[in-house]
Amino acid sequence: LDIDCDNAVFRSIRDAGVFAIAASEETPEEVDVSPKGDEDGPLYSLGFDPLDGSSIIDANFSVGSIFGIWPGKGLLGRTGREQVASAVSVYGPRTTLIIALPSKSRESQSDITFEVTLVKDRSHWEVSRQEVVLKPSKKVFAPGNLRATNDNAKYDALVKHWISERYTLRYSGGMVPDVYHMFAKSGGVFSNVSSEKARAKLRLLYEVAAMGLLVECAGGVTTHEFEDKSVLDFAVDDLDRRMGVCFGSKD
Repeated sequence: LDIDCDNAVFRSIRDAGVFAIAASEETPEEVDVSPKGDEDGPLYSLGFDPLDGSSIIDANFSVGSIFGIWPGKGLLGRTGREQVASAVSVYGPRTTLIIALPSKSRESQSDITFEVTLVKDRSHWEVSRQEVVLKPSKKVFAPGNLRATNDNAKYDALVKHWISERYTLRYSGGMVPDVYHMFAKSGGVFSNVSSEKARAKLRLLYEVAAMGLLVECAGGVTTHEFEDKSVLDFAVDDLDRRMGVCFGSKD
């Protein structure tokens, strides 16, 4: 199913005629998708996860796709901060698409995250939320890679802090539905932290950068598990670079 989704996205990328380079979790290489005869046009590069949540799809949980869009040709060496847009689609009871546009992409002084929903027999996208905002504080948490708490004392302490502060657990095992829950409820925190025995799983290019832009454009914050800086400031020095992260409400 992952491969079928990957092929479908690559077909759409080529049909769009505006992309020069694309790479995905299933095809972790820079693939030339430039439209023939228009190589000098205003082209973009795309990093994407065609199907996030394939391990939970058999349980009929919501799954989705993640897209990060960079200007120009090439993905290696780029940071998430350079993205001109990112988007996440969710396939569940509704089919929705949440989109982040930083201020530089909309001739505005402010970033924005908004949502559209597929309606009218799946023929039309309608704006369902004109702006998605993450409140500074909300006691909801989604802790991924919990096995890392066995040998990461700081992560163990953080999870115990959330529990002792009576945070509400909302965790499905899929990054898209878990982070999207924060957008739906206007706040919360998502974590996926690593340890020596439970290594980082999330890929910077295909998942972290795009999702990080959505969170920050909605007024939230992101951070690397070991360095106190935004995930958007890390460069893609390897197409398969992975990292532990924490996303969500500022407080």
